[in-house]
Amino acid sequence: MKRVFYLTVLLFGMFSYSCVGPRGEDGFDGLDGRDGRDGQDANVGVAIYDIEPQEWSGELDGYVATITVPEITEDVYYEGAVLVYLLRDENTNYKNFIQLPYTYIDNNYAEYLDFDVYIGEIDMHIREVINGENSTSAPDGLYSYKVVVIEGYTLAALQNMTDISDVQNVLELF
Repeated sequence: MKRVFYLTVLLFGMFSYSCVGPRGEDGFDGLDGRDGRDGQDANVGVAIYDIEPQEWSGELDGYVATITVPEITEDVYYEGAVLVYLLRDENTNYKNFIQLPYTYIDNNYAEYLDFDVYIGEIDMHIREVINGENSTSAPDGLYSYKVVVIEGYTLAALQNMTDISDVQNVLELF
């Protein structure tokens, strides 16, 4: 019982003692645009790119299509981030953007969607494997991609700031 009393006194003393020191500088209030909310300092660009079936080239090993994205500058390439999302709308009641790279596996079927970023362009890749063999069929429909170009944030830093798998989270951050 004596221990409980001393422990209570010790805890009460710890919580009732306050530390006082010099007041630090106030932080910015976010109204000057440094938070990006007014669009003046936001270093992000978003665009939808459509790829028609005839724009793909390839064979059973996979198909590739190149889109021109002039916003991917050297600065973005080396210091920023490029995120790509594919619009999935097989069913008109449910549409969503999925982040690439993306892999879909169902029993003996696998679909791989990926991309390579270069200064000024992106190569989109599609590859299908059935029963362990490359068996990619030529794309026969429209593929729509949302490309998010972010200046000055590495992908690792961005991943610590928000859930990059959800395009809305990324856009709301900036």
